[in-house]
Amino acid sequence: MNFPVFLNKWIIGFKPIKYTPFWWWYRLISHQGFRFDDYGIWGEFWSSLNGGWLDMNYVHKFEEFWGKGSYPPETIYLPAEDFDALVERLELPSEATMESVKRLMNRKAPWDNE
Repeated sequence: MNFPVFLNKWIIGFKPIKYTPFWWWYRLISHQGFRFDDYGIWGEFWSSLNGGWLDMNYVHKFEEFWGKGSYPPETIYLPAEDFDALVERLELPSEATMESVKRLMNRKAPWDNE
């Protein structure tokens, strides 16, 4: 075990400073592959921050299901009239949804005890 890894494990495991502000700060900046309390690996956390890793994983899963070379998905072209009809239909509210929203908005708030 090299010295930086040993030092990192020693600081993280040192009981007198455990759960102090310094301990949390050190765990945040250490960037080592140690587990946080929720057992998430730090390396995966930092590499997934920008979403690029997730996109690459999505492409892999997409091609795994649909076959190699199937990503990006096929583009569908619609005539202007069909596109306008589709947009118009998507913008119409669903009656069931509107009734449930009306019921929800008419309910008394939990903090109103009157």
